[in-house]
Amino acid sequence: MKKTITIVVLLFLNPFFGQKKDYLEGKLGKSTIYLTIEDYEDSVEGYYFYQNSLKNIPLKGTRKKNTFELVYKALSNDTTFEQFQLTRLNNGHFKGFWINEKGKKINLELTPIDFSKYPKLPTDSSDQLERIKASFISFKQDSISKYKENEFIWYSEKHCKSPFFRLGNSFSDQTKLLINPILQQIHLDNTVAQLSCSSQLEYNTGEGIEYSVSITFLDKNLLGFEVFSSWFCGGAHPDFGGNGFLIDLNNGKSYEIDEIIAFDESATTESKGGFDAFSKYRTNYFAPKLYDLINENEHFVKPEENSEDLCDYTDLDSWNFVSWSYTEKGIVFTPYFYRVARSCESPFLVSFEKLGKYKHKSFPYLLN
Repeated sequence: MKKTITIVVLLFLNPFFGQKKDYLEGKLGKSTIYLTIEDYEDSVEGYYFYQNSLKNIPLKGTRKKNTFELVYKALSNDTTFEQFQLTRLNNGHFKGFWINEKGKKINLELTPIDFSKYPKLPTDSSDQLERIKASFISFKQDSISKYKENEFIWYSEKHCKSPFFRLGNSFSDQTKLLINPILQQIHLDNTVAQLSCSSQLEYNTGEGIEYSVSITFLDKNLLGFEVFSSWFCGGAHPDFGGNGFLIDLNNGKSYEIDEIIAFDESATTESKGGFDAFSKYRTNYFAPKLYDLINENEHFVKPEENSEDLCDYTDLDSWNFVSWSYTEKGIVFTPYFYRVARSCESPFLVSFEKLGKYKHKSFPYLLN
């Protein structure tokens, strides 16, 4: 066993196996930039962004020994908009040139990033460069709305389109101090995703993801809201999807759907029971029961064989990993379909009256 572990460790330490990743910073003219390069030996790729705009610009290229060439070019006509010609020095620094579409050449020296200089802000991204980006994000108050006579303050972000809200003055100071940092963290993650949404088709405008945020439930204990996103960040097709949240105003806990309802005592979340137990529960209990509850009203019919209708709601696999939203009338569930049939993803409401007897025993509130 020790020998096997040693071999694995050596594989990761040896630069000739797997990929090497450089995180670099420096000046491009008068502008500060941050760049990462992933070295796959036969090819290299990465991205960079300017500190004053934060929008990713994707790069692809080649390496010959210690010389790198990375380009940003249009896939449609193979036009090179800009390129980096860099040489890695023995001290880990990089020297070379940045060249624009017209051939203008700017000297460049990039140094390894000292991450200790930057705030350790948590983000959904595991990419260290995204954590630096998060430290430059700037929110500002945009507007105020009301939901059930309660005030919600909406914020925008300086560098991109990324709307989100915080609790306003109708909430107690204690509640705002507890919940608003949680809402700000969600806003931060959404903004990092927006700024990172880039492709080889055109420059990132900060609008690649269209966010629609709606408050769906509120009482003295719980806040429910949904973030619906439609995006195109490269790849073959645009895509979309929704994500529901239910936050406890008393302690800040964010509930997962399997902590709210349980169709069997084996109900578990992936984080608590592991994926195998979670998947088994979803397949054997969650999907069949949820389907039955919805089908009481919908009376789904399986499409005929060879039909052009891709929306087979009778396929229980579509109900295993649904998206959901906690609303005033009940929980809205949206089945999952593979990308070519994504338009089949319609929302279906299951009332609290129907769900009441399936309330998870540890969920501290009535379903109403």
